[in-house]
Amino acid sequence: MLSPVDIQNKEFRKSKIGGYHIEEVNDFLDEILKSYQEVINENYALKDKINALNESVQYYRTMESTIQNVLVLADKTAQDTKGAAYEKAEEIKKEAEQRAEKMTSLAEERVARIVEQGRQEAFELSQKVEDIKRQYLSYKAQFKQLLQSQMELLEQGDARATIAQDDLVQAFAAIEKETVASVEVPQTEATEEEYFTKEYIPVSDEEISSLLNK
Repeated sequence: MLSPVDIQNKEFRKSKIGGYHIEEVNDFLDEILKSYQEVINENYALKDKINALNESVQYYRTMESTIQNVLVLADKTAQDTKGAAYEKAEEIKKEAEQRAEKMTSLAEERVARIVEQGRQEAFELSQKVEDIKRQYLSYKAQFKQLLQSQMELLEQGDARATIAQDDLVQAFAAIEKETVASVEVPQTEATEEEYFTKEYIPVSDEEISSLLNK
């Protein structure tokens, strides 16, 4: 490819016969040189633009790669965060289940203790009831024996029979006091003081016989 310098330094041999006008040839060569120089300059400018575009393309490719890396990192971070959140949720769920199981176990133990305590109290109460029954039977036997002895005194006409009624009342009160003191139960009957201070109703022979026959 010819350069501007080659065109500028080009020399033509002179023909002996005829030939071109030297000045016109030189002027035309100058125009060619000028036009060719412009083409070369434009070519250089285009090359510069191409290089600049190539650099831009490379820059954008680098940016694209960076963006891709950022997207990959963001996706990984999102997955890690999601995984961590899931693990945390599972941990909270497991902890809640353990607490619920512990509370249920404690509640069951407490219920078992309450039931056992209730059974123990029921057993103790049944023992008290049995004690009351035994005391009642003992009291009944003693009272019956006392009534029998008083009936014998009445039949024999003993002078002591005149105070038999008071003795019966006092004996009854003493036995009742002993029975109540041995077993702690709520008193629904009259108290001892009320019993001794209340007016006594005489007991007939028929009532005494009825008690002895029971």
